[in-house]
Parts: sequence; structure tokens; C-alpha cells
Amino acid sequence: MRAAVVDADGRIKAGVAPDPEVGPGEVRIEIEACGLCGSDLHTYHDRSWAPGMIPGHEIVGRIESIGPDARDTLRARGLDVDARVVVEPLVACRHCFACEAGREPICPDLKIAGVHASGGFAEYITVPTDRVYPVPADVPTVAAALCEPLAVALHALDRADLQAGERVLVLGGGAIGILCAFTALRAGASEVVVRARYDHQQARARDIAGATAYDTETSIREQGLESRFDLVLETVGGSSETLREGVRGIRPGGRIVILGLFDRNPPLDPLGALVKEATLLWSSVYSTQRCNGEPGPGDFERAVQILDEAWDVLRHLVTHQFPLQDIENAFASAANKHEGVGKLVVLA
Repeated sequence: MRAAVVDADGRIKAGVAPDPEVGPGEVRIEIEACGLCGSDLHTYHDRSWAPGMIPGHEIVGRIESIGPDARDTLRARGLDVDARVVVEPLVACRHCFACEAGREPICPDLKIAGVHASGGFAEYITVPTDRVYPVPADVPTVAAALCEPLAVALHALDRADLQAGERVLVLGGGAIGILCAFTALRAGASEVVVRARYDHQQARARDIAGATAYDTETSIREQGLESRFDLVLETVGGSSETLREGVRGIRPGGRIVILGLFDRNPPLDPLGALVKEATLLWSSVYSTQRCNGEPGPGDFERAVQILDEAWDVLRHLVTHQFPLQDIENAFASAANKHEGVGKLVVLA
């Protein structure tokens, strides 16, 4: 099959890979599209992929074949060959305390397709049957590729236990930041403010999420945002000083949820956090059960539901599309912040 494969120098190249075989309890997905994530860019810059790796974890496609002992399970969920689905790219042990509690993100043996095992920048992938979710017929393929980052945003709000009427500050205007702002307002936040570096990110925060947006050239204090927010969502990571901003932005007793992938020990104002008795929380990917104890569907199922209702708004977050054979230019474009990329989707 055609695939984007990591070479011996850690660079991603268009190439070929063996077709994956479908095993018991699995389905093989013919991939239609796969989003390019900020975590992909971190690894792209670090060249820390293993040689032969196929990245990509924001996957949408169609069920191409069904493994032994899997058809009845799929049909019970209304799925069969040619059904269009999104892929929850987690493989966990299923028997540890975390898994039994529906919290696969903290399973000690967690593997993520496209991160620890071959992923979605390819023509095919095989996944367990319970990791696929049907896509509503009217949701376009490129919009469906937003399901995975939308599930990430939903999980972060669950970790924060967001309450209706609370004020929320989102640090960062990438795809995750915009989706966090969108879902926070949808969940009943009374105010959502996004601080983003680039004009195009601020525009999307306003136009797609419905949030108020500020640039990062002026300080939180100068913008009148100090000690204003019940909740801060940090989505930048890298080498940023956003945790300092977060401490300045929260009210006494507020919470900071960290989604960003930091590549060094981030600066923090521990005295400021202590004086405010701030709560620091960390959020990684998504769960099959609500981590705040509420009954109802898991993060991926809720993300699909939201896309079904709001894809016509959220689809504007997808600004760039590249074919699989042009994967090198896709990564170069996504890495160039001046090109105005919101979400870039690779089409198989």
C-alpha cells in the first residue's frame, strides 16, 4: 500500500508499506483522510519517530474487511463492510485498574496508532472493532477528521469538571485551542477568552468558536484578564511560558488544565499558584467513560454527536488539504505558522 514512512534519518517520506492483515476481533479500514496533529509536528521537528513508522492518528475511512469473530459484534452496532467510520487510535491492556475504570489514557501499556504503532498516513490500517465509530452520512470526510482533536477537547473539560457559568481562558489558538473554546461555550461557559499569537488564530477563535480573542503581544495584566478565570486550558506546550500566564489568569481557587506537549520543564510561578491555591490538572487524549463521574457516552462518541450537529461550523477549521504522496510538503506547510494553517488534512 501507499504510505508515509519514516526513513532511517527520522524524516517522513512518501513510500510503500505492506498491507496490514486483519486479525480476530479487528477490522481493516480503507483510510480516506487523516488529520495532521500538533503532536505530529513535535515529533517531526525532533525526528524521534522509529524508522519504518507510519504516523497519523486522526483517522476517518471505510470498513474494507472484517476479521474472524468480528462481524456479529460490528452488526450489533449497526456497522458492516463499507460503513464510514472514525478511528479511536488507542490500544490498551484492558485489564489494569485504569482500563477497568474507562481511563485508557493512563494505562501503563497504552499504545496509540500513529504514535507508538503504525497509523493513518497510509491507505489502510487495522484496528480493534470497538475502536471504530460510525460517521453520520451528512458529515464531510475532512470534517470527520476533526473527531479525534474534538475528543481531546471534551476530555480536557471533563478533567476540569467545567460548570455552567464559569469563565474560561484558553492559551493557544491552534486546532486544539479553538476546539477547547468551542466546546467550553457549548458546555455552558459564560465567557471564553482565547490568547493566540497569530491574527488568523484569533480570527478563528472569534468566527468558529464564538470566543473573545486577544493577541499575546500584550500581557494578561494589560488586557485586564488577571485573576479573572475559573478555568485555564493550556494548549501550547513546547518551550512556552504559558503556565505563568495561566497562574496570572485564574482567580483564587481556580484550575489549570494542561494539554500542551512541553519539550522542556516549563516555567511556573509556584508562589503565585500557592497564594491562589491553584489546582493543576493534566489531560491526555480521551476516555471511553466520563472521567468526572457523569453517566453517558465516552469522549469519541460525544465528539461524533457534536460533529453531527455542528460540522458546518467546525469544517472551517480545516484550511489545508494535501494528498498522501505530498506528505513532505504537508508537514512543511503545517510547520510554517505564517501559512495560516488551522487543521491540515492528508487525503489518502
